[in-house]
Amino acid sequence: QSYDGSNTQFPFVLLLGNHSSGKSSFINYLLGKKVQSTGVAPTDDSFTVIVPSNLVNGGDESTADDSSFNVDRNGPALVGDPDLGFSGLQRFGDVLVNHTMLKIRSGTKVKDFCLVDSPGMIDSPTDHANKQVNYDRGYDFAGVCRWYAERADVILVFFDPDKPGTTGETLSILTSSLVGLDHKLHLLLNKADQFVKIHDFARAYGSLCWNLSKVIPRKDLPRIHTTCLPHLMAREGEASTLRALEPEAIGAGYRDLEESRQEVLKIVFDAPRNRIDNEISRLSLSARSLQLHCQVLHSLAHGYLARRWASAMRLFGAGVVSAGVSAALAMLLRSGDGLG
Repeated sequence: QSYDGSNTQFPFVLLLGNHSSGKSSFINYLLGKKVQSTGVAPTDDSFTVIVPSNLVNGGDESTADDSSFNVDRNGPALVGDPDLGFSGLQRFGDVLVNHTMLKIRSGTKVKDFCLVDSPGMIDSPTDHANKQVNYDRGYDFAGVCRWYAERADVILVFFDPDKPGTTGETLSILTSSLVGLDHKLHLLLNKADQFVKIHDFARAYGSLCWNLSKVIPRKDLPRIHTTCLPHLMAREGEASTLRALEPEAIGAGYRDLEESRQEVLKIVFDAPRNRIDNEISRLSLSARSLQLHCQVLHSLAHGYLARRWASAMRLFGAGVVSAGVSAALAMLLRSGDGLG
């Protein structure tokens, strides 16, 4: 699918990955408050656009912590707003639009960019006798992921120890929707604090690399950030806060996970700065596309003129030949009359 040149109003980070890979927990950690539901089973089947309240209020920082600005809007309202830049999603149909949400939140740590949470990727039930997939999402999921990915300023793809790259839909997205976007794509092996033994970590990491090597046609694999979130413990009461507890099971290795998490956080919070680079890349892509179209049109015009010229020459040659034959016949007739 070709990029149509439009872009969203605000920079955003796109989060993709298997279900239960920690996307929603990571979003809540970034925001510093619970916005997305979390759980082991799939908890959300929609694309959710999360926007800090100060962005939609003209950058007014006074609204950043005002809870009265917390608003949830459905997909039609989001897609129908031409200023936000999501109108292009309409071409994927009503099913997608009805599985899209906008959440405007105040009091978040994120102030100058948006987050887009995606449905957890999972393989559909298959009729093995007929080798047919029984169910799909009702819309072009890969196409939608491509639409978001082309406009995103940072793309995070999450894997977890239980499903290290074995979900077919995730691998399919890597080969179709994220092709050519390596400059802003980052892979995460999340929930690394679940490993109690180094042997378990080695098997999961090796399995992920093996699965990725089958869908990424390069000798060298991209870097995989091995990370986890701090263990969160909520205090009782409405004004509960979150405090980080260093897990004991992983011991001193937790410091490495902490460093990796800080690197990922820096990548995420650099999203507004990356938008400038991404706009330059998109402009360069559009310029190359325009150049290619011009070359094609020039070639077609040159070929058309050459064919027109060749056709005219054939007609002219046929006319000359025809005129010559007619003149010869006339001379023969005149000669015959003189002899008679």
